[in-house]
Amino acid sequence: MKTLLFKRLIVATGVMFLSLTMSESKAVDTIKVVSPENGEIIITQPEFRGGMAAMRKYIDDNFVYPDDAAKRTISGKMEVEFTIEKSGDVSYVNILKGLDYSIDEEVLRLLKAMPRWIPATKNGTPVRYKISMPLNIRVSRNRKSSTALQGLDER
Repeated sequence: MKTLLFKRLIVATGVMFLSLTMSESKAVDTIKVVSPENGEIIITQPEFRGGMAAMRKYIDDNFVYPDDAAKRTISGKMEVEFTIEKSGDVSYVNILKGLDYSIDEEVLRLLKAMPRWIPATKNGTPVRYKISMPLNIRVSRNRKSSTALQGLDER
């Protein structure tokens, strides 16, 4: 897989062995957890429909750089988190590290308006999944906004 999202997985059972399976043919990462009490648990991470390239396009096409932030040429890295529900809907959108009030509000609007994702699954059953990700916000010379999902660029 050309891209890798770092996500937190919290498991509250005894001794666990965690392995990340990545495959060129599959667009979704699968996490396999082996527990002495519960046996093998397979968790498939949620996926933006169309993959990470489609998510980058969605953000670039829909992010509107606020005028007041443009006047001050505010740019930088922010950290966001949100939950993908069993239905694939985005909920509980939160800014962990913001840049500026107007940019933070625009990012919240953008994330809340995201189309449905393919939800995460646990042993084939859809489950809620929390995602944390960095976003780089920058202004280009022609004053058109530019955003980047850090760590998601294809290599």
